[in-house]
Amino acid sequence: MSNALRHGGASLVTLRMHKGDREVCLLIQDNGTGFDPALRRDGGHGLLNMAARAQQLGASLRVTSQPAEGSRVLATLPILTPAAL
Repeated sequence: MSNALRHGGASLVTLRMHKGDREVCLLIQDNGTGFDPALRRDGGHGLLNMAARAQQLGASLRVTSQPAEGSRVLATLPILTPAAL
């Protein structure tokens, strides 16, 4: 959410969370300036940091964006049972 406001200039940020039997899905979507995820910005580590944090949690992370069309980040985290911890 911070990136949407700070870098994307978004005026609307939507946050949705859904809990299923085996996973929790978190969606953050904004109407900001968007970007091309294939182009890496010099000095930018935001996407790499998010991917590393997701991996540490055993989560999947999907980032979609296009210039002038906002951004969408979907994280799907498994719900761990006590036996899996």
